[in-house]
Amino acid sequence: MAEGHANDIPACLASGLEAEALALHALRLEKNTEVWRPSAEQVASAEFRRIVGEPRYTARGLVRGTVLDSVAAEFSEIKSGASPLDSSYQLRLQTYRSVVEKRGLTVYTNRPLSAGLGRRIRPHGVAVKPLPPEPEP
Repeated sequence: MAEGHANDIPACLASGLEAEALALHALRLEKNTEVWRPSAEQVASAEFRRIVGEPRYTARGLVRGTVLDSVAAEFSEIKSGASPLDSSYQLRLQTYRSVVEKRGLTVYTNRPLSAGLGRRIRPHGVAVKPLPPEPEP
């Protein structure tokens, strides 16, 4: 494959996708691919501002959405890597969704949590658990 080809995936992204697939398999969860966007009413709410902060928009003017890794009985997000897991817009938006839909959210990660992230998501019932071990063949 030629260098710079559109199908090339950066090594860190490929590693993350592999870790995500392995974790979903170990947890026996199906991969979700649907984008969820908060409604205009939700974005205007005090609860949105308290949990997420200022809304962000796409270049086309849509409210930024998020794709949870799994939306089975509860929501699941897989985060692998080495850098501290920060209070990203994505994780705050996923926390907000879990609150308004009254469904649990578990973040599975091997990354250390920043103090700011813990303060932002844990009061809303978000669980943080280690990545599951790979299943036995």
